[in-house]
Amino acid sequence: MADPRRSGIVALVVLLAGGPLLASLPWGLAAVRIAGVGLLWWYALAAAPLAAAALTAAALDAARRRG
Repeated sequence: MADPRRSGIVALVVLLAGGPLLASLPWGLAAVRIAGVGLLWWYALAAAPLAAAALTAAALDAARRRG
């Protein structure tokens, strides 16, 4: 089984890479608006931080249980 801390770090790096990847999508897909706010802003201000907090909590909990 993989080390939970290492898995958490990899997941956080993937989340950080998501913003630039989303911004580089063709045809301005990152500018698609949801409730008047651009998709990139939703990712940067809501989705990624919430996912990062959940992943961090899960990885730390798994590491604590593992010993």
